[in-house]
Amino acid sequence: MTLDFVPTPAYAAPDRRDTALQAFTDPGARPKVTFPLVLAAVTVAAVSMSVDAVPTYSHDAFFAGIGLTVALSIVTAKVLDHVERTRARLAAAILLPSAFGAGIGTIVQALVLTEVGTSPARALKDLGGLVNTTQPLPWIASGIVLGGLPALAVSCFLVLASRALRRIAGHDAPEKFGVVFTGGAGLASALGLLVADGIAAVPLLLVTFAAALALLVTLLVDGSRIRFLRRVYAGHAPGFDVVPADRFANDPSLAPLVADARAEAVLVRVPSCVRSYRAAAAEPVALVAATEDRTVRPLVRRRVLAGTMLVAMSLLAAGAAVSLRTSMGSPRSSVLGPRQSDLSPRSSVLSDSFLGD
Repeated sequence: MTLDFVPTPAYAAPDRRDTALQAFTDPGARPKVTFPLVLAAVTVAAVSMSVDAVPTYSHDAFFAGIGLTVALSIVTAKVLDHVERTRARLAAAILLPSAFGAGIGTIVQALVLTEVGTSPARALKDLGGLVNTTQPLPWIASGIVLGGLPALAVSCFLVLASRALRRIAGHDAPEKFGVVFTGGAGLASALGLLVADGIAAVPLLLVTFAAALALLVTLLVDGSRIRFLRRVYAGHAPGFDVVPADRFANDPSLAPLVADARAEAVLVRVPSCVRSYRAAAAEPVALVAATEDRTVRPLVRRRVLAGTMLVAMSLLAAGAAVSLRTSMGSPRSSVLGPRQSDLSPRSSVLSDSFLGD
């Protein structure tokens, strides 16, 4: 005769509590720089090539530049993940984006040269007339400047992100890091839509959408975290409690549940099967503030910031999408690409006009 053990509700409850604990208090979750770096790099690449009128003369060169930017941004992030020394990480954060940007710039220039050719009748000049397509080597070499200088903005972004990764300590570190850097990259991309036109707006719209989606996820996660904490402080979260911090003062493994909240108390997990010895059986989870208001206040502020950025990005992206749709309906749209007979002089910051003008 065998007896099958059927768990009672008192024993089944910890599974649900463990799910909540993992969702809101996971100490192993660490923010990654890869996603915001890719967004920032694509934004810089798309804006700089748009300003230099690359999409006007070669769609292949433009999209090759975007594709290489994505791939080399991922490589840069992976390299930084394996560099431990602070000075080496700083050097890599500065040098790698600039070197990769210079390489991408030369490839883009070479592809533009292939599209336009070296004929004086269709020659282009760049860098204020210092180089032109009738001289292939100087033209291609100018990509070192055209790609390397904008990449310095990516280097600055990466240095700031790397420093933030070392300083952010808390179970909500991914959300805090994401709002500042992923949201910042998305907002920069949305602002870039003001200067990009035609096909150059497409990658910027994609970056803005990806960043907006990440911000929306952060809003939902922080909202759930706030509701969870309010239930804990109100005593309506079975299995969790808040106790004074001095009871676990010697536990170095504890980290703040909310990065910007004061470490005045400890969130603990209490097994439901313990009744008279709840305090003795408490398992520390994370540091929190002494009151509900001081604990959730940083989360509320972050949600306001994320919501504001999301609204701004949505408005800018919607306006750009309408403009892009209008231009696509035009019979001579730059989105569809200029016909050979339509290659007329077009001024920009760096690419001024045809050499003969």
